[in-house]
Amino acid sequence: MEPAKYRPSLVERAIAVVVAWLVRALGATLRYEHEGGDVLGELLSSGNAAIIFGWHELVLIACCDLTHYAPYVMVSQSRDGERATRVAEKLRWHVVRGSSSRGGARGLLQMLRALREPVLVGHLVDGPRGPRRELKPGLVAMAQRSGAAIVPTVYGTRWKWCAPSWDRLQIPLPFARIVRRHLPARCVPADLDAAGAEKLRVELQAELTRAYEELDRELLGQPAP
Repeated sequence: MEPAKYRPSLVERAIAVVVAWLVRALGATLRYEHEGGDVLGELLSSGNAAIIFGWHELVLIACCDLTHYAPYVMVSQSRDGERATRVAEKLRWHVVRGSSSRGGARGLLQMLRALREPVLVGHLVDGPRGPRRELKPGLVAMAQRSGAAIVPTVYGTRWKWCAPSWDRLQIPLPFARIVRRHLPARCVPADLDAAGAEKLRVELQAELTRAYEELDRELLGQPAP
């Protein structure tokens, strides 16, 4: 049984430093194009909290892009989550521990407290273990209870390597051109019932899937089906 409090070794701490440095170095070479203006900056400057969400496979690309917002993110309480937390914190992300499989209720409460202020929260809606590209209900619950605007977001690049992991993690190649595309922001009504929340979840999943596929085709120069 895993101990309640995991204490990383000196080697693991050193690895976190190296990984964070590599992510920053890679991010410095990437060329980001943000379509639709600074949607996130406008929301935050107007005093609103925002939740940007997308697929787990885009976490590295998004991490390199969003660091200057010092956003919040929920990370699993597993040992892998502990490793990810050390890297994320060195990249100036605020980490809340919890996931759909472990510590979710406590993590949600901490996120709701953070969302009382004009902060950015990043949410990987098919994490931490998948299924890939299946939007889980936590996003709708968080947005409904916090009143924060949700911003569906996709990234695309032609120059990348996809890891053989469950999420097919995308690792952009140095100096790659990356497009960030926001879908229209929206707020979830506080009085939405369970059936309405599930309908919205399915709608957001389809919207995100369609937007990602469209951007991918555009970057590859392929016609619409």
